[in-house]
Amino acid sequence: MLSALWSQIIDLSLFVILLRFTTPILLSALGGLIADVAGVINIGLEGLMLISAFSAIAVGSVTDSWVLGLVAGVASSMLVCYGMGFFSLKLKVDMIITGFAVNILGSGLTIFLMNKIFGVTGNYSPSGLHNIPVVRIPFIDTIPFLNKLLSGHSLMTWIAFLSVLLCVFILYKTPYGVHLRSVGEAPQAAKSLGISVNRIQYSALAWSGLFTGLAGAYLSMGMTSMFVKDMTAGTGFLALAVVLLGNRNPVGILFGSLIFGLASAIATVVQTIPGSKVPSQFIQMIPYLVTIAALVFFAIRKKKKLNDALRAQAEGAVKIAAA
Repeated sequence: MLSALWSQIIDLSLFVILLRFTTPILLSALGGLIADVAGVINIGLEGLMLISAFSAIAVGSVTDSWVLGLVAGVASSMLVCYGMGFFSLKLKVDMIITGFAVNILGSGLTIFLMNKIFGVTGNYSPSGLHNIPVVRIPFIDTIPFLNKLLSGHSLMTWIAFLSVLLCVFILYKTPYGVHLRSVGEAPQAAKSLGISVNRIQYSALAWSGLFTGLAGAYLSMGMTSMFVKDMTAGTGFLALAVVLLGNRNPVGILFGSLIFGLASAIATVVQTIPGSKVPSQFIQMIPYLVTIAALVFFAIRKKKKLNDALRAQAEGAVKIAAA
């Protein structure tokens, strides 16, 4: 089995699968990051992705346009995020409860609409669907090895990696990013400086809906050509773990997404190896075992930083007393 897995790595098949799984995790994690930085943690990523995935394929199949499908997926996700903002920021409903409600809504509503609109229950697979296109780079596409490494990937994969740079620019190079971080860290202080806390948090939820909408649309119109009941399969929750693992930093989130994407890719490759004696249930556990390990690592690192800060504070107090 190890030799078969190694042969997959050598011919870059694992790399291609890695990018496919990393894309939705990375996009939704960036959405979770923007909201988290502004102090409105969005745990409804799972439900938002489901709503976006269904909206995208429904509109895309009817209009015969992947662009309109993508716009519909993003718009539906952003609309729900504004609804979350209304309940949590205007009506003061706990954001955690609002997020759980969106996750439940996303699962139930998409199944209901799939049955009422298309007359199916398990999955909807339209014929002749125009998927999000694949980007092929001229010249490189004809070069062995480099063609799989750099060319032939989904447009959404490129958007996901470019979005990391966009988030770095927004958070650390613009006044808006300063406002986002100040609202998340000290909302009362930001308000005293004339910053509209609610407006910044609404905008953060809008960004969260944008990135999560892209992730959901990719699931149904890029990664596959269908909508399947609960097709996110925990991707939104993996993205939340990536936000913590990445230390709430876009670059850290990129590496965290690659780790989780690699775990999912290995699980997929192992299931396709002929003669594999590893139980399929154990293979399917791999991404979630990695999630648990990552959260444990994050907790240990956070505790170490806290202990270091307390130790430094104690040493400072001793020096002051000695003086």
